[in-house]
Order: sequence, then structure tokens, then C-alpha cells
Amino acid sequence: MKRIVLISCVSKKCSKKCKARDLYISPLFKYNLQYAQTFNPERILILSAKYGVVGLTEEIEPYEQTLNKMPDKEIKLWANSVIKELESVSDLKNDEFIFLAGERYRKYLLPFISHYQIPLKGLGIGKQLGFLKNNSESGKNCEELHTLFNTLPRIRFPFDEKQIPKNGIYILFEKGQIGHDTDRIVRVGTHTGENQLPSRLIQHFVNENKDRSIFRKNIGRALLNKNKDSFLEKWELDLTTKKAKEEFSPFIDFEKQKAIEKQVTQYIQENFDFVILPIDEKQKRLELESKLISTISLCKKCAPNPGWLGLFSPKEKIRKSGLWLVNELYKNPLSKRELEELKKTIFSSS
Repeated sequence: MKRIVLISCVSKKCSKKCKARDLYISPLFKYNLQYAQTFNPERILILSAKYGVVGLTEEIEPYEQTLNKMPDKEIKLWANSVIKELESVSDLKNDEFIFLAGERYRKYLLPFISHYQIPLKGLGIGKQLGFLKNNSESGKNCEELHTLFNTLPRIRFPFDEKQIPKNGIYILFEKGQIGHDTDRIVRVGTHTGENQLPSRLIQHFVNENKDRSIFRKNIGRALLNKNKDSFLEKWELDLTTKKAKEEFSPFIDFEKQKAIEKQVTQYIQENFDFVILPIDEKQKRLELESKLISTISLCKKCAPNPGWLGLFSPKEKIRKSGLWLVNELYKNPLSKRELEELKKTIFSSS
């Protein structure tokens, strides 16, 4: 399956013949082009109201034509022509298409395409610009975060919990995962209780109770799903409350559950290590945790490597984000200023 990004043309253009990627000079087109590259596509094509399908390096003359003022009948004729052009350079049934194009540019194309994404669907121009600007920044900031966190002292199991700060954020790396030419971040986490960071990490790495660690539960889900093990259904049950224990215990093979817990422990201890950002104030660490997660999840350049266990997760958010997380994804990323402040904080305390 190839990945192809389709960007619609815009009204603001250069006044002379030039390469298509340089002809369209509006901020929306420029940001769309930057965003398109984060998908690591096989190719990026422009949907031109006059020329149909245009490659980025194809030289074309400026024009005034737009689908926004065209009657539906003419748009359908244009779409039929575009489909024929796409058929000559792609596989409409098997390739994946990402549309960075308005509804008029895509609505009569979609019925012919089996696999597609519309990342900006439902957003007005202003919100599109805001999203694209943040996303563009996120890719650069994500790379800087990876470089920064890879310079910090790494902690591996077995670790002395007394040596871990009482409060803070942990950043997990996983063996074999590379992003931005360095070890890829696969999880960011913290704690809500006061002075609970060491015990939180013990819950992840040592205590064999998946109902006290969503991280452990997600690792177990992926292991079971990878092995097509029907015990996954029982693994999903949360036995934290007395009522749940009474209701579900008769249906659970606890010897089997214990064996899976040991597999999870072994996988975590052998494959993960982490760095720590000490932060005492609860609200500050919760806000930073969210922004770190959003910055990394919005970056398409540090996707999971082939063979990553998370790709077997039944949770779509884990598979798509490349992170052992389902919350705080794709929200508000770190700004450049916040990243610089974070750097100062880390370097001043080291």
C-alpha cells in the first residue's frame, strides 16, 4: 500500500509560470505542504481546478479557476477526469489517500477510493491554519524533545526506588524503537498522589496487578492479541472492586492470569528504561505531561518501527500514535517558548 497526499489548489498564486509547489503562495497551502510531508508519503499531488492532478515539480502557468464557484455538474466532470489521472499513477483500491482538500475538491473523488483520511475535516480555514501551524511546530519540537531526553541519565530495571524523585514525570523508551535518529519515546506518564512517583514506577515494573497499572494492562492486551489468545476477554475485566471480584472471579482462570502477568513483567523489565523530570507541583506536571504527549503524538516523523509490540494492540489509538497511551493524544502541544523554558529548567538542575 502506497500513501499519497492530495492538496487542493488555492487562489493566491505567483504571477509567473513556475513549479507547482512554488506557484501557490498562501500560508494555508504552505502549511498543508509541510504537514503532507509528515505522513512520509510515496508522493504528494496537487488537485488543480484547471490542470487536474499536478506533481509538485511540474511547471504550470498561473490561473484564476476554482471549484468553489463551479456548478456541481462541472465539478463532477472535473472529478471524473481527476480519477482517470489518479488511476494512472496509483491503485485506488489499495493505496491510502490523505486529503488536505476542501469538500468540493474531494466529494466526487471519495466514492472511487477505498482507503482515505481527511485530517482537517470540519475545520474552518482559521482552525485549519491553527492546527497546521501547531503541527508544523510539533514536528520540530518533538525532534528537540527526543534529543533532549536522550541526553538525560537513563534508569533501567532493577532500580532503587529510593533514588527516584518523589514527584515528577517519567519518559519511557523501548528497546528497538528509533525516532528522529535516536531512541524513540513510547510513553510519558506521571502521578496524581503526592510523593507517589517511585510507587507508580513500581506498579509498572514490579507489581503484578494489571488493574493498578494501565500500562501493564496495555502490554498484556498486545501480547494476548498477538498470540490470538482468547484470554484477552478476561484480561479486560477490572477486579479492583469487591463487587467486580464477586461477579467475575468464577469465570477467570487465575493461574492463567498469573502467567500472563509474569510475561508482562518480563517484557517490561527487559525492554523499557526511562528518564525522570522532577516536578513537585501537581498541576504543573499534569499540564506538562499532557503537552509532551500531544507534541509526540502529533509528530508523524517518529512513527513506530516494524515489529513494535504496540502494533498488535486492540486499541487503535496505541497503534496509530505509536505510544503506549490512549489519553492526552493530539491535544495542545508544547510551544517553542515552553520548550525553551523546559530546556532551561532541565539544564539548570543538572
